[in-house]
Amino acid sequence: LDSALVLNTLPEVEIISLLEEQLPVYRLRADCVYGYEHDDWIHTPLISPDTRIDLTSEQIEETLNYFLLCAERVGQMTKTYNDIDAVTRLLEEKERDLELSARIGQSLLKKNRVLSEHNEYLEEQVGTIREEVAQLHHELNLKDELLQFYTNAVEESEEGSGSPTSGSSLDILQQKLRDLEEENLSLRSEASQLKSETESYEEKEQQLVNDCVRELRQSSIQISSIAEELAKKTEDASRQQEEITHLLSQIVDLQKKAKTFAVENEELSQHLTAAKDAQRQLTSELQELEEKYSECIEMLHEAQEELKNLRNRSVSAGTPRRYHPLGLFPMDSLAAEIEGTMRKELSLENPDNEEQRVRHKRVFETVKNINQSVRQRSANSATNIPGSNQTLSSLIIRLTLFSDCSVDAPEKRSGSEELKLALRRLSLRRQNCLSERLFFEGERERRNRQPADSVDYSNRLVHSESIMSLGAWASRPYLPDKLQIVKPLEGDRNTQNIYPKTFLRYRSRPRPPTMILFNSLWGLMHPRKH
Repeated sequence: LDSALVLNTLPEVEIISLLEEQLPVYRLRADCVYGYEHDDWIHTPLISPDTRIDLTSEQIEETLNYFLLCAERVGQMTKTYNDIDAVTRLLEEKERDLELSARIGQSLLKKNRVLSEHNEYLEEQVGTIREEVAQLHHELNLKDELLQFYTNAVEESEEGSGSPTSGSSLDILQQKLRDLEEENLSLRSEASQLKSETESYEEKEQQLVNDCVRELRQSSIQISSIAEELAKKTEDASRQQEEITHLLSQIVDLQKKAKTFAVENEELSQHLTAAKDAQRQLTSELQELEEKYSECIEMLHEAQEELKNLRNRSVSAGTPRRYHPLGLFPMDSLAAEIEGTMRKELSLENPDNEEQRVRHKRVFETVKNINQSVRQRSANSATNIPGSNQTLSSLIIRLTLFSDCSVDAPEKRSGSEELKLALRRLSLRRQNCLSERLFFEGERERRNRQPADSVDYSNRLVHSESIMSLGAWASRPYLPDKLQIVKPLEGDRNTQNIYPKTFLRYRSRPRPPTMILFNSLWGLMHPRKH
């Protein structure tokens, strides 16, 4: 009743809030829809499902009467006051009352169901007991009839025999009565035992029902959890399907790239085979050039040997040897001829120092141009033969000096033209040298016939343009600047180290030294193209 009075006084307390201007507060049952909580929402269920409501019949009756009074009060309040907050609070109370009444109704239904089941069971037991009682009544009637028949027979016998037997028959009847009473007590005890067993069976059945309800509740919870897991698994499967499609697209792209790379690899392999073929071809050409170069070196050595033989022949004639100013080269050597040519040009022209520098500079520029042209021609070779660059450079320098310094030639002339001009001049000077050698041999023989005292040393002076004029310069302690770049053909270590052994067949064929040198240099500057 106190709680009822408090509930009745709540709306009057809420009326004070109507005097203030406030926004209406709406409370909705949203937790069952959206699954979140807020102070302005009505939280359902208001009564916990685990709460057990054990009320007696009187309490249930009074509670239902209170619900009826509350329903009338809500109707009066909604008609009297137009307050949303008050109506909301009343609705919340009504919700709570409705839930409580539903719980009470459920408990009553449950009790009614249990009682009906128990009533049916008791009716069955009563039916069985009634059958047993009827059976006992029937047996009792039979026994009564038998007893009556026996008593009648006894009475008749007593009437016939007299009074002494009446006492014994009474004792017999009393004994039978006691037996029947004992049997009746045993039946009653058996009935009470059956009743107790029935009650125990009912308790067990109730416990079994409770266990089934509990298991059903747990199974429902498990089903909900399994449904949530199934939803999560479905989301995972969809996400994995998307990843699979993405990976498949990546695989397709990678396969396309692999195909393009395979095509590129095939093209590169073709280029590689072509490069290998070109390298093999260049290697074969290089080997041929090396053979030609070794052949030229061998020819050069043969020319040197022939020059040595000629020098030895000239020495064996018994005449005194004539040397160039420093005594390093023989009179009939190639270096002596070059030096004689240079001295002849110096003696004829007799330039001043400035003009000599200009001519020297032109000579060195010519040598530089020829070296550059030879390097450009030999740039295609894969490997360099040791000493080939030095030997070729020394030969080009010698041929440049043989070409009478090429002062009047144009500066932009190519290396091959310079070499042709040098070889042409070399051949002319070689012929001149041979003619002079024949003349000097005749002079030597003529002077050997004359006595030594009558020799006029003034007559031994030869023309300044011949090779014999080199003796007049014996007192000079130095060589000209142009001759400092010349290397002797005999003392070159690179040419001595590179001496091929495969071209010995050229030794059996006698050839002039001029042709040997000309053919060697022409083969170096103009290699055969396949």
